[in-house]
Formats: sequence, C-alpha cells, structure tokens
Amino acid sequence: VSGTVLVSGFAKYAKGRATWDNSIDLAYGLLRQGNSGGVLKTDDKIDFSSKYGYKASKKWYYSALLNFRSQFAPGYNIVNGVQDEDQLISDFLAPAYGLLALGMDFKPNKKFTAFISPITYKLTVVGNQDLADAGAFGVEGAEFNDLGEKIADGENLRSEIGGYLKM
Repeated sequence: VSGTVLVSGFAKYAKGRATWDNSIDLAYGLLRQGNSGGVLKTDDKIDFSSKYGYKASKKWYYSALLNFRSQFAPGYNIVNGVQDEDQLISDFLAPAYGLLALGMDFKPNKKFTAFISPITYKLTVVGNQDLADAGAFGVEGAEFNDLGEKIADGENLRSEIGGYLKM
C-alpha cells in the first residue's frame, strides 16, 4: 500500500519590462510493503523558488533567484527493507538549502528559460545537532577527545559561493 500527496503551484507576473516567476513543490509519500511491519517514507520535499527579472533585450533579462529546499519529516536508514529508527539520516531543516543567485535569464519563448548566474550564494543548514556533530551534508563535524567525548559541537551552517545554471 502506497500513498503520496503532491502539491505543486506556480504564479507568474509580467508588466512592462519586469517578470516575476514563483513555484512551490510540496510532496510526502509513505509505503507499506508485504509483512515488513513498518512504513517507509518514499517522498518528502519542500521546494520554493522565486525569480525576478528585468528585461535587458528581446530574450535576455537581468535576474535574481531565491530558492529554499528542505523536507517535512525525519528520514531513517533502511536496512533490509526496514526503516531503522535508531539511524536518523535527515530531518526537517536537516538539511535545508537556501540559494541566492544573480545573473541573466534567457527566455527565447514562453516554455523555456535558462538562468545563468556567475554569482551565487548557497547556505546549507543542519538544524539537528546530532547530524551536525556527524558532519552530515558537508558541515564541519564535532570535535572529540581521545576518549571519544565531544569537546566542540559540529557546525550547523555551511556557506558556499560559486556559479549556478538552471534550465
């Protein structure tokens, strides 16, 4: 038995030389298979994106993009088809990704867009301290002494700068 709830929406605005495109995708799914006795998470997504553009020429726009991604519920390691609730691998805001990008948007028609950003800031958030201590999702993990005792918490944030392409 399987079930998934998916909500997908968008809003677009255009006036004069300005455009503003927004989208949101929310999904959550569960599966119970055979006599395993457990329920497995099959889908879990929060994805919001907003892009503002100002027309530079017929098909090009100066643009800024904001994106947020995370999930709703804890995720666990799956061993032999069974969810091991002692092995948390993700959670709400663990991870969460925020993205801010500045660049150009190529829109040759109403069905296609290519956003090119040479200047992009990405923030990774790990809101669960156990996952942060483990160094999950690229954050700096906790420091331990020779006896295995934690002497410094793991980082909850990771910042990155680079380029970005979305088509």
